[in-house]
Amino acid sequence: MGVYDVNGDGKADVVTSLDAHGWGLAWYEQKRDAQGNISFVQHMIMDDYGTQKENAGGVAFSELHAVNFADMNGDGIPDMITGKRYWSHNADYLDPDPFGPPVLYIYKTVRDPKAPGGARFVPELVDNRSGVGSTVLPVDLNKDGAIDIVTGTKLGTAIFWGKPHAAAKK
Repeated sequence: MGVYDVNGDGKADVVTSLDAHGWGLAWYEQKRDAQGNISFVQHMIMDDYGTQKENAGGVAFSELHAVNFADMNGDGIPDMITGKRYWSHNADYLDPDPFGPPVLYIYKTVRDPKAPGGARFVPELVDNRSGVGSTVLPVDLNKDGAIDIVTGTKLGTAIFWGKPHAAAKK
């Protein structure tokens, strides 16, 4: 779960997976009424295979066991790093898609006044053989100014080296 101003309206929003052993990824836009009462509006980013066409980028995967946040493209806005945990309960079908590819994605946060809530998430596939396990760590390991991604899974530990960017990409 992450808390940051997704749409740039000055209010903290929430971005989270919906079920670590199931489906779903959403962000919750914070709203305030005239009296200052806080409420949240759900904006789905990704659901199951049945909604794949409506999902951001047409992407669908289950078991988002880990989510973390870092500015991956240098635009000053946090982006989400997540993916599928492979075989959470081994090959027993307690989870909805145990044999689905163990993917790792960056979801770039894009502020867009035409999108519901004023923001959208653009998925970028990093890897389709590692997944995220129970944690995913964005960190500049080699001190080159680029965020690297470290994952530890049932398939091993992986490091994905980031590339420094000259200017922010939106």
